[in-house]
Amino acid sequence: MKPSILRRALLKLATRPVFSDNRGIVSVETAIIGSVISILALGVVDFSMAYSRKSEMTNAVRAGVQFALVRRPSIGPSADEQASIISLETIRQAVIDSADFLENDPGTDDLSASVFCLCPNEQPVTCVSQPDVPLACSERQTFLEISFRNNYTPIFDYPLIPNPISLEATNSVRLN
Repeated sequence: MKPSILRRALLKLATRPVFSDNRGIVSVETAIIGSVISILALGVVDFSMAYSRKSEMTNAVRAGVQFALVRRPSIGPSADEQASIISLETIRQAVIDSADFLENDPGTDDLSASVFCLCPNEQPVTCVSQPDVPLACSERQTFLEISFRNNYTPIFDYPLIPNPISLEATNSVRLN
């Protein structure tokens, strides 16, 4: 008597190795590995764009400091009369002109330029003498500080990483 068709099929499946057919395995492995590598590559590109913006911010702040070293910032009421002295707003504009990414989005930044004075013992003092008020120290040192903050919004939301990413560049220089 002939074995039934079902019995023959079961015997054939039972004697055959389960994973003997390897056709298509390479395609599945490539799809899995390729998607993981693509996601990692997008993350690398995203964070390299943030690093590039931070670098551009640092260079813009340095350009503002260099601009201020060439032309001294005004620190007193009579300083506007001197042709070689510039205002803090002019220094801010030099920083903005140096940062190329600000052309598209100039309103989302926090850029400040300030002049402050310190005594040799690191105690803060006023930079400008006022009538009937002597200066705290005669050997005061004048500094310019430029601080630039900007937010970078990543392409994707990453776990454990804030969105937007806050970037900051600060530079200070002694003027006298």
